[in-house]
Amino acid sequence: MEIKFDNKKTHVYMGDAWDLTKKLLSGKDVIIISDINVNKLYGYSFPDYPVITIGTGEAVKELDTVKTIIKHLIAIGADRSSFLLGIGGGVVCDITGFVASVFMRGIDFGFISTTLLSQVDASIGGKNGVNVNGIKNIIGCIKQPSFVICDSGLLNTLPDEEYISGLGELVKHALIKDKELFRVIEDNISPVLKRKPDLLEELISKSIVIKIAVVERDEMELGERKLLNFGHTLGHAIESTTGLSHGISIASGMMAAVEISYNEGLINKKDVERIRSLFTNLGLLPEIKIRWPAIRDKIFSDKKRRGNNISFILLEKIGHGIQKEYLLEDILKKLHKQFS
Repeated sequence: MEIKFDNKKTHVYMGDAWDLTKKLLSGKDVIIISDINVNKLYGYSFPDYPVITIGTGEAVKELDTVKTIIKHLIAIGADRSSFLLGIGGGVVCDITGFVASVFMRGIDFGFISTTLLSQVDASIGGKNGVNVNGIKNIIGCIKQPSFVICDSGLLNTLPDEEYISGLGELVKHALIKDKELFRVIEDNISPVLKRKPDLLEELISKSIVIKIAVVERDEMELGERKLLNFGHTLGHAIESTTGLSHGISIASGMMAAVEISYNEGLINKKDVERIRSLFTNLGLLPEIKIRWPAIRDKIFSDKKRRGNNISFILLEKIGHGIQKEYLLEDILKKLHKQFS
């Protein structure tokens, strides 16, 4: 698949795509960035280039890691002709893309995406960012990779918790854009959880197509792309304050937004219960305890805020998300009510 922009194309490869790596990197001065877990699992089959290894989890998605990587790049002798290849999940993709965007004012990069979350979301669309003081992606940029490899075979080694987390973003795309994709997931919960290969590849492909279409129309997030933030205002705050996985945090954020949508007279009760049931059956809605003051502080720091206003995503029905502008205080009251 291709993502087309004014002056650049990104190619996205699905299926047994790992073997394409050598061809895609031919003639490039490549440096690999990966994490310790992926390196242990797949390092033996990495292309023969220098490897910079980082830690795992959101804690490493900080400017200190960026600084360390850049020091390694300088020591290796990287220059403006170098190419960074991120092999890993969302954290690796975010950091690789960010480093490539700022090193020597920008060099080319690509991804081999090894988690469900990064295959359906983090590696697609060009958003690259790091956290500061627990505020998600508060420093970042939009710069597109040359290519993304989404080989579903790499998901076989993914821990259950990380796999389920990725399902959260998969369902998000269905909720805002594709009622049929939602139905397919809803009707195949057991095969989805068992990672049935053909079904999983179909779901990932459809999810990527949804995101590609949105990003092509609105690369810089001036309008339609804001729909992809469904559940993220509250979800990012939950993730930062509780340490829960991204997908579970976002699912809680989406469920709160669905309830607000119902209270606003948009989505019907039957659809609310279908959504709740799907999240529950996929393991995305565990009981969580939050400290509202901490959540409130994180939402105040949300990068989607514009002065006293914030763009919030609601559902009119399954498969149709909409944007609505709220006063920040008003949406905080509505969200707080969901946890009272």
